[in-house]
Amino acid sequence: MIEILRRINNLVQIGTVTESRSVDGLALARVNVLGRVTDFLPVIQSANSFKSHAAPIRVGEQVVVLAPYGDGDSGVIIGSVFNKGCKEPSRYSDTTEVLEYEDGTRISYDTKEKVLTVDAANAITVKCKSATLYSDTVDISATTSHIGNVSIDGSLDVSGDVSCGGNVATSGTVTDSRGDLTNFSTSDGASRA
Repeated sequence: MIEILRRINNLVQIGTVTESRSVDGLALARVNVLGRVTDFLPVIQSANSFKSHAAPIRVGEQVVVLAPYGDGDSGVIIGSVFNKGCKEPSRYSDTTEVLEYEDGTRISYDTKEKVLTVDAANAITVKCKSATLYSDTVDISATTSHIGNVSIDGSLDVSGDVSCGGNVATSGTVTDSRGDLTNFSTSDGASRA
Protein backbone atom coordinates (compact mmCIF):
# COMPACT_ATOMS: atom_id res chain seq x y z
CA MET A 1 0.00 0.00 0.00
CA ILE A 2 2.85 2.42 0.84
CA GLU A 3 4.50 1.65 -2.52
CA ILE A 4 1.25 2.41 -4.35
CA LEU A 5 0.86 5.74 -2.49
CA ARG A 6 4.48 6.65 -3.29
CA ARG A 7 3.91 5.97 -6.99
CA ILE A 8 0.69 8.00 -7.01
CA ASN A 9 2.50 10.91 -5.33
CA ASN A 10 5.22 10.72 -8.01
CA LEU A 11 2.80 10.93 -10.96
CA VAL A 12 2.73 14.75 -11.13
CA GLN A 13 5.07 16.95 -9.09
CA ILE A 14 6.44 20.49 -9.10
CA GLY A 15 10.11 21.08 -8.46
CA THR A 16 13.09 23.33 -9.19
CA VAL A 17 15.74 22.66 -11.82
CA THR A 18 19.13 22.07 -10.17
CA GLU A 19 21.20 21.15 -13.23
CA SER A 20 20.76 21.35 -16.98
CA ARG A 21 22.42 19.80 -20.01
CA SER A 22 20.73 22.15 -22.47
CA VAL A 23 24.04 23.99 -22.89
CA ASP A 24 25.39 20.84 -24.54
CA GLY A 25 22.49 20.71 -27.01
CA LEU A 26 20.64 18.14 -24.89
CA ALA A 27 17.22 18.94 -23.47
CA LEU A 28 17.84 17.24 -20.11
CA ALA A 29 17.63 18.50 -16.53
CA ARG A 30 17.66 17.38 -12.92
CA VAL A 31 14.87 18.57 -10.65
CA ASN A 32 14.71 18.99 -6.87
CA VAL A 33 11.31 17.70 -5.78
CA LEU A 34 10.71 18.09 -2.04
CA GLY A 35 14.41 17.70 -1.25
CA ARG A 36 15.06 14.75 -3.57
CA VAL A 37 16.98 15.42 -6.82
CA THR A 38 15.91 13.34 -9.81
CA ASP A 39 18.13 11.76 -12.43
CA PHE A 40 18.47 13.70 -15.69
CA LEU A 41 15.01 13.80 -17.25
CA PRO A 42 14.09 14.80 -20.81
CA VAL A 43 12.43 18.20 -21.23
CA ILE A 44 9.36 18.13 -23.45
CA GLN A 45 9.85 20.38 -26.46
CA SER A 46 8.11 20.75 -29.82
CA ALA A 47 9.78 17.99 -31.80
CA ASN A 48 8.65 15.86 -34.72
CA SER A 49 9.56 15.33 -38.38
CA PHE A 50 7.63 18.48 -39.37
CA LYS A 51 9.18 21.00 -36.96
CA SER A 52 11.67 21.08 -34.12
CA HIS A 53 11.82 23.88 -31.54
CA ALA A 54 14.05 23.94 -28.48
CA ALA A 55 14.37 26.54 -25.73
CA PRO A 56 17.05 26.08 -23.06
CA ILE A 57 15.89 25.15 -19.58
CA ARG A 58 17.68 27.02 -16.80
CA VAL A 59 18.76 26.20 -13.25
CA GLY A 60 16.29 27.71 -10.78
CA GLU A 61 13.19 27.34 -12.96
CA GLN A 62 10.11 25.81 -11.41
CA VAL A 63 8.87 22.96 -13.57
CA VAL A 64 6.22 20.24 -13.65
CA VAL A 65 7.52 16.67 -13.63
CA LEU A 66 5.27 13.95 -15.03
CA ALA A 67 6.16 10.37 -14.13
CA PRO A 68 3.59 8.13 -15.88
CA TYR A 69 4.66 4.99 -14.00
CA GLY A 70 5.08 6.66 -10.64
CA ASP A 71 8.87 6.37 -10.73
CA GLY A 72 10.31 9.85 -10.05
CA ASP A 73 13.51 9.05 -11.97
CA SER A 74 11.85 7.94 -15.21
CA GLY A 75 9.54 10.83 -15.92
CA VAL A 76 9.65 13.87 -18.19
CA ILE A 77 9.72 17.59 -17.52
CA ILE A 78 6.59 19.16 -18.99
CA GLY A 79 7.61 22.79 -18.73
CA SER A 80 8.23 25.84 -16.60
CA VAL A 81 5.68 27.40 -14.28
CA PHE A 82 5.25 31.18 -13.90
CA ASN A 83 6.01 32.23 -10.32
CA LYS A 84 7.34 35.18 -8.27
CA GLY A 85 10.81 34.80 -9.75
CA CYS A 86 9.62 34.29 -13.33
CA LYS A 87 6.51 36.31 -14.12
CA GLU A 88 4.42 36.42 -17.29
CA PRO A 89 5.84 38.81 -19.89
CA SER A 90 4.47 42.35 -19.84
CA ARG A 91 1.62 43.19 -22.22
CA TYR A 92 0.48 39.55 -22.18
CA SER A 93 -3.33 39.41 -22.09
CA ASP A 94 -6.39 37.39 -23.10
CA THR A 95 -5.92 38.57 -26.69
CA THR A 96 -2.13 38.95 -26.90
CA GLU A 97 0.44 36.17 -27.23
CA VAL A 98 3.96 37.23 -26.25
CA LEU A 99 7.34 35.61 -26.92
CA GLU A 100 10.00 37.42 -24.90
CA TYR A 101 13.74 36.71 -24.79
CA GLU A 102 16.16 37.50 -21.98
CA ASP A 103 17.77 40.40 -23.90
CA GLY A 104 14.42 42.18 -24.23
CA THR A 105 13.54 41.09 -27.77
CA ARG A 106 9.76 40.60 -28.01
CA ILE A 107 7.43 39.14 -30.60
CA SER A 108 3.74 39.62 -29.89
CA TYR A 109 0.45 39.20 -31.68
CA ASP A 110 -2.77 40.89 -30.59
CA THR A 111 -5.82 39.16 -32.09
CA LYS A 112 -8.15 41.97 -31.01
CA GLU A 113 -6.13 44.68 -32.78
CA LYS A 114 -4.82 42.25 -35.45
CA VAL A 115 -1.29 43.60 -34.94
CA LEU A 116 1.96 41.60 -35.08
CA THR A 117 4.84 43.43 -33.36
CA VAL A 118 8.55 42.59 -33.37
CA ASP A 119 10.68 44.63 -30.93
CA ALA A 120 14.30 43.59 -31.47
CA ALA A 121 16.94 44.53 -28.92
CA ASN A 122 19.56 44.65 -31.66
CA ALA A 123 19.60 43.59 -35.34
CA ILE A 124 17.19 41.49 -37.38
CA THR A 125 18.64 39.36 -40.17
CA VAL A 126 16.45 37.70 -42.79
CA LYS A 127 18.12 35.28 -45.21
CA CYS A 128 16.11 33.82 -48.06
CA LYS A 129 16.26 33.16 -51.79
CA SER A 130 13.54 35.71 -52.53
CA ALA A 131 11.03 37.76 -50.55
CA THR A 132 7.74 39.33 -51.51
CA LEU A 133 5.95 41.93 -49.41
CA TYR A 134 2.31 42.84 -50.03
CA SER A 135 1.06 45.87 -48.16
CA ASP A 136 -1.12 48.92 -48.74
CA THR A 137 1.65 51.12 -47.33
CA VAL A 138 5.15 50.64 -45.92
CA ASP A 139 6.69 53.32 -43.70
CA ILE A 140 10.42 53.03 -42.94
CA SER A 141 12.05 55.34 -40.40
CA ALA A 142 15.74 54.57 -40.82
CA THR A 143 18.93 55.30 -42.67
CA THR A 144 19.05 52.57 -45.29
CA SER A 145 21.65 51.24 -47.68
CA HIS A 146 21.09 49.00 -50.66
CA ILE A 147 23.45 46.79 -52.65
CA GLY A 148 22.21 45.76 -56.07
CA ASN A 149 19.79 47.10 -58.67
CA VAL A 150 16.51 48.81 -57.78
CA SER A 151 13.49 48.76 -60.06
CA ILE A 152 10.56 51.05 -59.32
CA ASP A 153 7.29 50.49 -61.16
CA GLY A 154 5.54 53.71 -60.20
CA SER A 155 6.35 57.19 -59.01
CA LEU A 156 9.33 58.16 -56.86
CA ASP A 157 8.81 61.24 -54.70
CA VAL A 158 11.86 62.60 -52.88
CA SER A 159 11.55 65.49 -50.41
CA GLY A 160 15.27 65.70 -49.62
CA ASP A 161 18.50 65.95 -51.59
CA VAL A 162 19.49 63.34 -54.15
CA SER A 163 23.11 62.55 -54.90
CA CYS A 164 24.18 60.17 -57.60
CA GLY A 165 27.57 58.69 -58.39
CA GLY A 166 26.38 57.09 -61.63
CA ASN A 167 23.91 57.54 -64.46
CA VAL A 168 20.19 58.04 -63.93
CA ALA A 169 17.87 56.74 -66.63
CA THR A 170 14.11 57.18 -66.76
CA SER A 171 11.33 56.67 -69.29
CA GLY A 172 9.28 59.35 -67.49
CA THR A 173 9.92 62.95 -66.52
CA VAL A 174 12.28 64.41 -63.97
CA THR A 175 11.14 67.60 -62.23
CA ASP A 176 12.12 69.76 -59.28
CA SER A 177 10.80 73.00 -57.79
CA ARG A 178 12.15 74.87 -60.85
CA GLY A 179 10.35 72.71 -63.37
CA ASP A 180 11.16 70.01 -65.93
CA LEU A 181 14.68 68.51 -65.70
CA THR A 182 14.10 65.63 -68.08
CA ASN A 183 16.71 66.82 -70.61
CA PHE A 184 19.07 68.34 -68.01
CA SER A 185 22.81 67.87 -68.53
CA THR A 186 25.75 68.82 -66.33
CA SER A 187 28.49 71.27 -67.20
CA ASP A 188 30.63 68.38 -68.40
CA GLY A 189 27.92 67.42 -70.85
CA ALA A 190 26.79 64.26 -69.02
CA SER A 191 23.06 63.73 -69.40
CA ARG A 192 21.04 63.03 -66.28
CA ALA A 193 17.96 61.82 -68.08
